[in-house]
Amino acid sequence: MKIFSTVIVTFLTTAGIFTWFQNVGGAVPELAPVAEVAPIVLGNQEQAQIEAIESVAEAIVGVVSTTGGPGGFLGSFSTEGQASGSGSGIVYEVRDGDTYIVTNEHVINGATSIEVVFNNSEQIRKTAEIVGYDVYTDIAVLRIPDFEASVVAKFGQTEDLRLGQTVIAIGNPLGLDFAGSVTMGIVSGHDRQVPVPIVSTTTGQRQNWSMTVLQTDTAINPGNSGGALINLAGEVVGINSMKIAQSAVEGMSFSIPTYIALPIIADLEAYGEVTRPLLGVSLVSLGAVPRQVLEAIRLPEAVTTGVLVNEVVPGSLANTMGIAAGDVITHIGDTEVGDIHTFRQALFAYRIGDEISLSVIRDGESLEVGAVIE
Repeated sequence: MKIFSTVIVTFLTTAGIFTWFQNVGGAVPELAPVAEVAPIVLGNQEQAQIEAIESVAEAIVGVVSTTGGPGGFLGSFSTEGQASGSGSGIVYEVRDGDTYIVTNEHVINGATSIEVVFNNSEQIRKTAEIVGYDVYTDIAVLRIPDFEASVVAKFGQTEDLRLGQTVIAIGNPLGLDFAGSVTMGIVSGHDRQVPVPIVSTTTGQRQNWSMTVLQTDTAINPGNSGGALINLAGEVVGINSMKIAQSAVEGMSFSIPTYIALPIIADLEAYGEVTRPLLGVSLVSLGAVPRQVLEAIRLPEAVTTGVLVNEVVPGSLANTMGIAAGDVITHIGDTEVGDIHTFRQALFAYRIGDEISLSVIRDGESLEVGAVIE
């Protein structure tokens, strides 16, 4: 996501406030005494908001990624052809003298170099390296070697949030000129499924995907990506990722829940990637299967959703489980399989070492198969 630094600001003044009045002829009029201004008393809600922001603000950083540019000898002297993008990130851990930061995958996608800018009085800038990233959850982990950040954010539990609960977004909308900007809203919805196009890291092909996100009405703008959504305890309960940007739509912003982000972060730290299972089959959504094929496999008329197994790779997990060509998979665990898209979504929720079970229809009969993912 590329951020341009040009921002148009219009200054408005209220008539009379910035106007000097002249007394033409006659004595200078006596000025009325200025009333004493009562001190501002903060309510409990305001005080909680301020304390929450102050506790975590310096852990929210700017992430500046550079892509492209000329290579070879001339690349050392010229920035022509390079492009910079700016987003946000969250310092979540300092370990063994290194600082770890989580941000969005789309913030660092294609980056040839990454710089982290800290939101403190020194405006410290440090070069970061990519630990790993995941396009399916839009999460990336960065590391700054041999540097220990002074403030580290704490994660809370997104699942504890209730509809209407106050949440606060902190990030860098429109770039570093507005670093540390704060907006506030409420929780609008849990476990929303938002369709997004992604490019598979294994096949390089564009796929349709649905991200599971938390919906809020906080103001999110380009540059907020990767920043924090916090509760009034100052805990990070979401990683800001996207919004619906249409003229007819207002106040629909989305954040990655911590129950999704934390296992992904752990995988990226441990392996540099997310270790998802591969079943080892080629599939066709049931809605795309010709009627004569459905009749040939004796599929009950009541079954209208699922995926048809077209081919099984020898030695694969599916082969170990006893899956065969012509089977129709209707469920993964308790999750109903509607098509290839929902099949992939359900499968990718599992990790190596998990037990997985499939509900299958073969020759008109239902059966259950399962195995431990290796």
